Amino acid sequence: MWAAAYYSGRTYGIETPGIAHYAYLIADGGEAAIVDPRRDIDDYLTAARQLGSRIRYVIETHRQEDFVMGSAHLAERTGAEVANGEHELFGHGDIRLKDGESFSVGKLTVKALHTPGHTPESMCYAVYAPENEQSPWCVFTGDTLFFGTTGRTDLPDAERSVDNAGLLYDSVHNKIAGLGDRALVLPAHGPGSVCGSGMAERPYSTLGDEKGYNEVFTLSREDFA
Repeated sequence: MWAAAYYSGRTYGIETPGIAHYAYLIADGGEAAIVDPRRDIDDYLTAARQLGSRIRYVIETHRQEDFVMGSAHLAERTGAEVANGEHELFGHGDIRLKDGESFSVGKLTVKALHTPGHTPESMCYAVYAPENEQSPWCVFTGDTLFFGTTGRTDLPDAERSVDNAGLLYDSVHNKIAGLGDRALVLPAHGPGSVCGSGMAERPYSTLGDEKGYNEVFTLSREDFA
């Protein structure tokens, strides 16, 4: 069994101790996908095996700088396809998703949302269950939206940090805010990560929760940037 894992509905969260990195496994109907895996993939293989699921996809939210991604290794071991966005910074991808495009994991629908700001290529993924195809039950936010704050905007270019913050603000408000207040927010990092600061210590969050206290929702675009 893996350390620091939690389960919610059809999703397992798997934490990498020491760097506050969260990967996720979603599964339905014997199919599974791993979101933002690290290079050491044994925990993911164990989780899928215990669920009786085959890992069909590896989903990337953005280029990770604080750990080595395990996408290629996981694809090699399982035959999974790597899904990411169209931006060239992603490098290899078997499935290159445009903004608004979707694919299926079992009966779940995964919709890609291009959300630049933290990095130019950043993507979020809203997951829809067949019993409610209008509102997602979760959204994988990568480093775009954390609990209580957002990802850093100085990493691509420190001199454009304010401009990037404006892009991130627009991404959150135009692509994520309207997904529904009950959607679970599933970020790629938690408190202690170098990818952001001021993250809230909480076991889970929803978009409705974040709208009440996250500065990307409580401040104007100008003040946030």
